[in-house]
Amino acid sequence: MAVPSRPSRPPSLGGTRAALALGELSPEALLDQCLARLDASESTVKAWRALDPQGARAQAKRLDPAARAELPLWGIPVGVKDVIDAAGMATTAASAVLAGARPAAADAPAVARLREAGAVILGKTNTQEFAYGAVTAPTTNPRDEHRIPGGSSGGSAAALAAGHCLAALGTDTAGSIRVPAALCGVVGLKPRPGIVSLDGVIPLAPSLDTVGPMASDVAGVTLLWAALTGRSAPPSIAHGRAPEVRDLRVTAAAFSSLPEMEADVEAAYLDAIAVCGRLTNAPPRASVPAFADFDDPRRAVLMWEALRVHRARGWWPDRAGAYTEETRSYLQYAEDNLTGETVEAARRQCAKLAAGLKSATERAVLLAPTVPCQAPTIAEASARDPSQPRRPIVARLTRIPGPVNVAGLAALSVPCGNTTDGLPVGLMMIGQDEATLLRLGAAFEQAIGWEPATSAGLERSPD
Repeated sequence: MAVPSRPSRPPSLGGTRAALALGELSPEALLDQCLARLDASESTVKAWRALDPQGARAQAKRLDPAARAELPLWGIPVGVKDVIDAAGMATTAASAVLAGARPAAADAPAVARLREAGAVILGKTNTQEFAYGAVTAPTTNPRDEHRIPGGSSGGSAAALAAGHCLAALGTDTAGSIRVPAALCGVVGLKPRPGIVSLDGVIPLAPSLDTVGPMASDVAGVTLLWAALTGRSAPPSIAHGRAPEVRDLRVTAAAFSSLPEMEADVEAAYLDAIAVCGRLTNAPPRASVPAFADFDDPRRAVLMWEALRVHRARGWWPDRAGAYTEETRSYLQYAEDNLTGETVEAARRQCAKLAAGLKSATERAVLLAPTVPCQAPTIAEASARDPSQPRRPIVARLTRIPGPVNVAGLAALSVPCGNTTDGLPVGLMMIGQDEATLLRLGAAFEQAIGWEPATSAGLERSPD
């Protein structure tokens, strides 16, 4: 099969930041570059819900040149997922339910943090309606326009992969940052809950929701993470150098715990395990619960919490006719089939399973494929199973990343290879703190840059 046409690697936030700090590039010139790429491909990619190029240009002009070496995101164009408030722009959650919403009066704290760090807010990126799904129509994957970008932060991932912006914010409830990062070939960090404020964010399932950064490389995500948290970015990572990770222990999810993977994904996963083994202590297989065991209880908790949110906001059932058929069917299913008693039983089952996942990360970073497949085609993603409350593609794409939210752990998705169709494969690093994952992610990224892995001679290891 012919390799689909795809863009070159998106611009590096870390490298661009260095050029800005040295005065080799101005914020206005950088914005012009991003807008030119956006104009050239947005009619196909459809990554944005709303754009504010004039406002972005005004922001860029107001930046103090004296702060260019001090502020970590000085002059960097950023896309904000359209469930997160950005002052002067409406938050619509890509839904007709919120048609006519007034522009937000203030930034969500996460957006305010980025502005304080010098970021230029370019606009609102597309999302699955109310972040409730994994497709993000009508956005397409910049690697192949006939495929989905993943979701629900698919607009953010697609905008990054197409070079429309250099940084983006997403939300993650069951993989909504990591899934599109993996399918579009960018980097996404799902933090632990409670570190980045959820104020000014339309919730999906409050006990599982998080806000996190996305960029084309780990250095970029590290700079964003520093801005979001007020923590200093390690100089080696921020400047694109590989940190020392020999002290880290890494383990890998056993094949028996994972869903069936496509052959190219399995090969890339094995290669990634080998690379991490050379960088750190050799990874043994980890004993973790089967990721599929989380499906039913996790789904019940998420659907119940989403129903309660939409009832509390006065959207459901009053505006039921304004929802897309998919979201409406999810809310109706929850109303018809779930009770407080069944959901409490699901929470207990989630807690028991989560304990096993947490145990595997107590002394080591856990590796797993982010998703078990390459980006599905739009036609594949549209399939429905009348016997199931969710689209099969949603269950498939969230099966591995979703349990991380249940366990309250951090996770980083980094590109680790390409399929024979030329589509990206993502590696997920799961751990108990973000800094460790960013260290390992930066070292891994550097290693495969100068030492690309190959599947030749690697065999599937026994569990």
